[in-house]
Amino acid sequence: MRKLLITRGAQGAGKTHFAHALGLAPYVVSADAIRQVTAAPVLTVSGRYGTSQEHDGRVWKQLLENLDERMSRGELIVVDATHPNGKALAPYRKLAALHRYEVRCVDFAEVPLERCLAQNRERDDPWFVPEHVIRRTWEACREGEVTLPRIAWREDGGHVDEVRAFLDEPIVDLSTYEAVVHIGDLQGCYSVLRTLLDGELRDNVFYVFVGDLCDRGDENAEVVRFALEHMAKENVVFLFGNHEEHLHRYAKGRPCVSSEFELRTLPQLEAAGLTPEAIDPLCERFRDVLRYTYTDGGGVTHRVMACHAGMSTVPDEPWRVSSRQWASGVGFYAEPIDRIFDARAPEGWVQVHGHRNVECLPIRASERSFNLEGKVEFGGELRVCVLDRAGWHTRAVRNHVYRPVQKVVAAGKLRHAKSYPQWVTADMEDAPAEGARMLEALRAHPLIFERPSKTLPHVSAFNFTREAFFDKRWDQTNLRARGLFLDPEKGRIVARSYDKFFNLGERPETFLRNLLESTRYPVDVWLKENGYLGIVGFDDRTQELVVASKSRLESDFAGWLREQLESSLGEGGMKTLRRYLRDAQASAVFEVLEPENDPHIVPYPERGLVLLDVIRRAERFERMDYERLQNLGKWLGLPVKERVARLPNAKALERFVTRATEDEGLAIEGYVLEDAAGFQVKIKVPYYQFWKRMRGLVARVAKCRRTNTPLGRDLSDPRVAAFVAWLETLPDELLEQDIITLREQYLGGAPMPARPDAKPEDDPAARGVLRALEQLAGQDIKPATAEKLLAKVLASDPAVHVLRGRPERVDLVLACPEGELRAEAAERLNVDIA
Repeated sequence: MRKLLITRGAQGAGKTHFAHALGLAPYVVSADAIRQVTAAPVLTVSGRYGTSQEHDGRVWKQLLENLDERMSRGELIVVDATHPNGKALAPYRKLAALHRYEVRCVDFAEVPLERCLAQNRERDDPWFVPEHVIRRTWEACREGEVTLPRIAWREDGGHVDEVRAFLDEPIVDLSTYEAVVHIGDLQGCYSVLRTLLDGELRDNVFYVFVGDLCDRGDENAEVVRFALEHMAKENVVFLFGNHEEHLHRYAKGRPCVSSEFELRTLPQLEAAGLTPEAIDPLCERFRDVLRYTYTDGGGVTHRVMACHAGMSTVPDEPWRVSSRQWASGVGFYAEPIDRIFDARAPEGWVQVHGHRNVECLPIRASERSFNLEGKVEFGGELRVCVLDRAGWHTRAVRNHVYRPVQKVVAAGKLRHAKSYPQWVTADMEDAPAEGARMLEALRAHPLIFERPSKTLPHVSAFNFTREAFFDKRWDQTNLRARGLFLDPEKGRIVARSYDKFFNLGERPETFLRNLLESTRYPVDVWLKENGYLGIVGFDDRTQELVVASKSRLESDFAGWLREQLESSLGEGGMKTLRRYLRDAQASAVFEVLEPENDPHIVPYPERGLVLLDVIRRAERFERMDYERLQNLGKWLGLPVKERVARLPNAKALERFVTRATEDEGLAIEGYVLEDAAGFQVKIKVPYYQFWKRMRGLVARVAKCRRTNTPLGRDLSDPRVAAFVAWLETLPDELLEQDIITLREQYLGGAPMPARPDAKPEDDPAARGVLRALEQLAGQDIKPATAEKLLAKVLASDPAVHVLRGRPERVDLVLACPEGELRAEAAERLNVDIA
């Protein structure tokens, strides 16, 4: 704390003993100690060894330099020296004014000379002082002027009590007020403070501002004017935060040491006419800490410590802690100070602080610690906790006046900058209304439909129609209409996902032979998890996250995604994600794993999210670099999609595709291939395809039992026949289980049976399929023809094997009328009809 004790008096008067007796030895700055460091002891005329006085110019220069440095940190200091007159005390007045120190001179001039001489004789060398020196100093101290507030030595020890009273920071009782309101870091944000207070401060309420009034916001002058207006009120306390140091330096005419203050805050203050002389009285009012008691309506007495940075405990003697520590905290910035306080503070104490909240904790960060750091300057919230007759209450007010991310980037102050997309730059356009350009084309497109949201009526989802899919009528516009949410009136893209992309062999451009020719290398291979797609965007109107499934804001799937986000990120993490997607002008896309609510084919032990990409909320598809995505995942504590390979050339691509499409042992859904130009294609592995087909057979067996109809499905594959035979032994209720559960019961831990070798050249049905495809080449396939041909194909495993390798299968399946046959054909032939 900013308190300075200066001892004065002859050698042997007991000055050093006094400091040690009060436990102040660690805070002593002594001229004699510096003399000992500067030169070795010298032999005196008395025949004893003493401290050299030959280098006193250097000694006092060093002492004042040390003093200036320690005072700049706001440390308690005791200067131990003789200080016989006003001239010797003069430097301290100047330093105390510069650093805003309270000063007391503890004057031992009245100690009798005989006592000084006797106590000196007890000293060991080199601390012994010649008697004539003591006599001369004693006389000088008796005659010299004391120009600082003085505590005189008393025989009865009363001076010790006075020093203790000077150092003490009393615990005040605030029970006479209706409430004590603690207001978090403002950081130059005034509008949100005005919203919070809703008028003038009330006389029957005590207000504690926990520090950091200025710097990162755009309303610094307004905040300072507010503080100047209310600083003299008995019911208002402003605590000293680390950013108050810059105000203090400005008020004292000292150079800026913060680019933030120099480039942002200072121009605002100067433009408003807030001179150093005007601000200086406010700086005199700042306090390091406030400790108080408050008795509520139930008779419970609360003990509270409020400071800026958060402490590990409540110090019995707060004056031992420097102003810098009260403002910047103990340990590292990322210390979990709230949990530490809970574990170490004396029983019955509660802490209120701001400054740091790395974990994005709620206001009541732990049982006994309130954290009022809410990133208000970044469009977060101004946090408040209130203690009144009913006990503790908390409140948070969203700040809508904040510095845009472009300016933060330009100033080099963007935290976690390597976790932001590459398009977040100082010259990034401010929330472009690109949706307006898209809207007319989307609404005019015959193969796109619009679905307004019920909960957010100003937001519409745009998706391609079933006709677009079945007729394969794709263009640049309807490929984009997938997971696309717009605010039509504002022309803003609220959330967006990937443009639609296709399976291997589903379209000419995804045939392997064409991929080998057209692909730009290298090709990244991503593991495809077996969940559903979830999208999180940002709504400019509500300033809130928008959580959606592929096509809806209101669905169970969107609800499950929100549940998982809130569980994984917590309240603080959700706020971080909100600010991130707002500033990055982006959507986050997730694979959502719901083994209980939405089981698929691949088993997962528990719910989970995989961060797939961060996609720009813009007309043209653009995603964040993978390295930045990994950084974001670490920041948020979320797993990120896995890159399993990087293929350098066509040979590596062909080898990988062959292995992926033939390996029966891969118990995954598949992969997504992405080339250097961003072109994507999906691969579904045999394991996934097989068990997806079996899932369809389970439903078919159950239906056939209810309707007493034959199965009518190809059972030539021994694996299929064995599984169906097992299904026939199960009671009806067990057929309602999901395919994962049935598969585990069926296999009982045994490995997946190997696929029998197919020999299409020996199978009449397979040869017939090949002939039929030759005859149909270049023709539109009629629905009846497609249905008849697919029925023959599905009756023969070799024929399925043949057709699955041919690109014509897509046309054949899409031409078939909707129904069970078409659904089974799509599953077995790996054609996406979703």
